[in-house]
Amino acid sequence: MELEEKIPWTTYDKEMVKAIIDRGYNGTVLEDRNAILKFQAENNLLVDGIVGDMTKEALTREYKVVYDIVPESFWEKEWIIVVNKSKKILTVYKNGEVYKKYPVALGKESSPTPDYKFRIINKIVDPYWGGMGGKYKPVKGGDPKNPLGRRWLGLSTEKYWGYGIHGNSDPFSIGKYISAGCIRMINEDVEELFEYIPVNTEVWVGTEEVLESWGIKQCIEYKVLQVAYNNFLY
Repeated sequence: MELEEKIPWTTYDKEMVKAIIDRGYNGTVLEDRNAILKFQAENNLLVDGIVGDMTKEALTREYKVVYDIVPESFWEKEWIIVVNKSKKILTVYKNGEVYKKYPVALGKESSPTPDYKFRIINKIVDPYWGGMGGKYKPVKGGDPKNPLGRRWLGLSTEKYWGYGIHGNSDPFSIGKYISAGCIRMINEDVEELFEYIPVNTEVWVGTEEVLESWGIKQCIEYKVLQVAYNNFLY
């Protein structure tokens, strides 16, 4: 199977990402940083916006295979979202297949994003931000300073209250553990997600260890062509 068939969700080709790095990438140009973040997410790498050894390997090694393993129950669901807290990746699955991967920001150490199987309960355009119960001044919907951005997908509240997937007013925060517990996305990404994901979609959130206990693994591997190996033998 060709690589493109293995990772059909890829939109950032490695030559473009290499060109960004060759220009002297240092993470200060937002458009370039977002491209690195998206490349990392689409390759099941740690999303941090830093071009370290793992990102360089994914750019330079041949015969890369990126794949996800999911429970059989996913094949029965039109849509389901999984948030990998360890790698800061939000993955959308459609009928058990990877549909899209997005980089995210998650809760900081003092207010971590919970490990939990949520469900989307509402979708709001230009959400109002209440200032965290009076801690901060509220911000009206649509204001560029609104920390929720222009879209909100609220998560189930039977155990946890106030969590959601949303945009941001601090675009350089994506790829960090920095929020009060919500899942932040690049604004253009959450607007895209908002358009096609319906209310009641399940959202499974967990560390890699927790996700694996739920039957989910998100991997990247490097293969040696059997042809090359055979030529070496003979």
